[in-house]
Amino acid sequence: MLSIAHFNRGRPMDTKTMLSNATVTGLLLTSVTAFAAPDAIVIDQHGSQVTENLVKGASLSFTPVEGSILPIGKNYSPFQLPDFFNSTRKSWSDHLGQPVRVEHKNRELSLEGTLEAVNDQYFTLSVKRVSANYPINDFYLVPKLAASNSRTSLNYQGILTYQTADIRWQPELSMIIDDQEVTLIQQASIQNNASLDIALDSALLHYSQRNSLVRPMMMKSAVAGDMMAERSAPSTDYQDSEITLELTDLTLPAASQTLVDLGKHSSRITQRSNVSSVYSYSSASKLPLNFQQQIRFDSPKDLMPGTYQTLWHKKPYYLSGQPVALKNMREGAEVEVMLNKSLDLTGDLTLITESKGAKGITQTWELSLKNLSKRPQDYQINHRMSAPIRELSLRSLEQINANSVALHGSIAPNSTYQIRYTVELAPTDS
Repeated sequence: MLSIAHFNRGRPMDTKTMLSNATVTGLLLTSVTAFAAPDAIVIDQHGSQVTENLVKGASLSFTPVEGSILPIGKNYSPFQLPDFFNSTRKSWSDHLGQPVRVEHKNRELSLEGTLEAVNDQYFTLSVKRVSANYPINDFYLVPKLAASNSRTSLNYQGILTYQTADIRWQPELSMIIDDQEVTLIQQASIQNNASLDIALDSALLHYSQRNSLVRPMMMKSAVAGDMMAERSAPSTDYQDSEITLELTDLTLPAASQTLVDLGKHSSRITQRSNVSSVYSYSSASKLPLNFQQQIRFDSPKDLMPGTYQTLWHKKPYYLSGQPVALKNMREGAEVEVMLNKSLDLTGDLTLITESKGAKGITQTWELSLKNLSKRPQDYQINHRMSAPIRELSLRSLEQINANSVALHGSIAPNSTYQIRYTVELAPTDS
């Protein structure tokens, strides 16, 4: 799926660009006049699909992935591919003999000089007639002049599409939890590793469900944004079961990482509960209950599934919680989230009696539960038996599958609760 994107040199975009001070300074002091000009681009998490209409002898905007160039048309004459597949130096070799600026990826270090040589591990930079070698993987390249077309020009005229690793993105997904609601925040961190600026009227973000990566912590400025911005945020498209978002007026400086707001959406919490799951194996007479805090809410829109970083909002603070995986994020779908260990409830299940007969095993269990908090607490205990269940004695027990029952209810503040129930299990072979 491709979205038509048009080259635009002059249109600005209000995005948050995450650059080091050195990189910002370098971009301000360096006159970069070269722009990438694709007709359409789909930005994926591990690369992009680029479509361009080339005139004869023109250059590709990006370095293609080997084997990905596909001319679009009925037929074409054979044409030679330049040698841009062999090493990481391919984007540097275009600027040999030219004035360039290099920016360190991790330190506030920038150098400006003439690029004299480059190989797979090092590049040589002449600064005020003093030459020195530097590790190529440690620096970003910011060219001062347009690159020579000698290495990337193609003897081809027409439309072609190809993949490139120069442009990629990662979702930045967050879930803020208040007393009554959750707010789901979606952002895109778009990385431009190319040595050219990119200005697009529109581009398509493609979200791949094959990759579930735990994302870094969200920037504080993203939380402080106006929640009314969700009205103009791009919508998540599930067409053909492929998840995409269309962006407009996208500007990506060379060697940069740009943070783009994809929308903030709130939903009311419909249920809070303390959930514990236990398994009664043979010879187990007392089972401790370890509770997890669970919330339920309805997805407010079609949103991206994936790993969301949780933040507890205790005004004016945001407490970082553990990441959670949200799978079904279609509009109106009920979302069930296990958040963290509950410190409000404690208890255990104790086997009181057990008798074996020709029809099976009869067990009587006692639940002891204590609410340590000053508020009423809902609970759900999932008890998995060692054999299939034939009969239950307590109506409040819900059989959820052949071997398991669920006991749920509410317990008053600072109180203790006990209840017994009997189950009849089918006979086993042993």
